[in-house]
Amino acid sequence: MDPLTILQLAIQYGPIVKAAIDAAWSNDDLGTKIKEVAGPLVPILEKIGGDLFPKAAPVLHAVGGAMAAFDPNTTKWLQGALNSLLDPSPNLTVDGIYGPRTRDAVLKMQEKLGLRSDGLAGQITQGAIQALLANKDLKAAGKPEMKIS
Repeated sequence: MDPLTILQLAIQYGPIVKAAIDAAWSNDDLGTKIKEVAGPLVPILEKIGGDLFPKAAPVLHAVGGAMAAFDPNTTKWLQGALNSLLDPSPNLTVDGIYGPRTRDAVLKMQEKLGLRSDGLAGQITQGAIQALLANKDLKAAGKPEMKIS
């Protein structure tokens, strides 16, 4: 597909895909929503997701592509959190671009947390990172940490 067609599809379907990301309850739900609303953009998202997240299950490639392409605010949060939590810090640029350095930092965090390591920061990975950040804040405030099971 030529670059102009891809750009036109991204402009046309971008807001719809972002709305699906915001409304999804899980990665599976998001995959279903993307396939329902993004039609001709789905193969492009699958290609992006497959290239960026080769360790992810193929069913999640469109999800990964959509998150990388259309969810920069979550990616910025993720990059900041990874900079704060990983030691030594990966020193990611907090730019909202879910590129190879962000993916590799996510892989490192998933391994540290004992999660499935595919580099895709879906609902479970994001939840675990939020819990770690909360514990870090509690510890800094001198309060007992939460137990994560």
